[in-house]
Parts: sequence; structure tokens; C-alpha cells
Amino acid sequence: MAEFSRIESSYSSKDACRLIWRGNDEDEEHVVFLNRGEIDRLYDILSKNTAGQVELEDEFSSILVNSDITQFRLSESKLFEVKTQVLKKHLEEFRK
Repeated sequence: MAEFSRIESSYSSKDACRLIWRGNDEDEEHVVFLNRGEIDRLYDILSKNTAGQVELEDEFSSILVNSDITQFRLSESKLFEVKTQVLKKHLEEFRK
């Protein structure tokens, strides 16, 4: 299973970000792109320490936030997970 690595700015937009997971192979990375609205909705849920869901722009994918694990359910049947507190810390640093 892929392991969450970091959040970076998007190459295409200053208002977007890339969430990156390391794959099983050393060179393998999986990337989820979030636009500004999705980032703001995710941050709102995380900052309130509540459970919630963020629907992504493609209308098929979503982010499910729980107290311990946050799941990224993507349209191509991929599932990525990260500990909620780890994601919150990375997102707070990214927003600075």
C-alpha cells in the first residue's frame, strides 16, 4: 500500500496543491490534485476536528475524513489513506 509523503504546490496553479504518496517501488509516486475550494473544504473539516466528506471536482471522487484516518476514494477505484493528524499537520504547513 502507498504511504503518504507530502503536500506540494501544483505546477499548473498557485491555488492548487498536490498530495503525494510513495508507492512500493522507490521511483513510484501517486498524486492527488486538489483545487483551492477542495483545499479550503478539507482544511475546514480538519481544523474543526470533525468527520466529514469533500466531493472532488470530477464528481466521482471524494475525501472521507474521520478522527483517525482520512481516505481518498478516487474515480479509478484507487484508495489512498493517511492518518488524519498527519494530513492536518501537512496541510497547515502548506497553507502558511
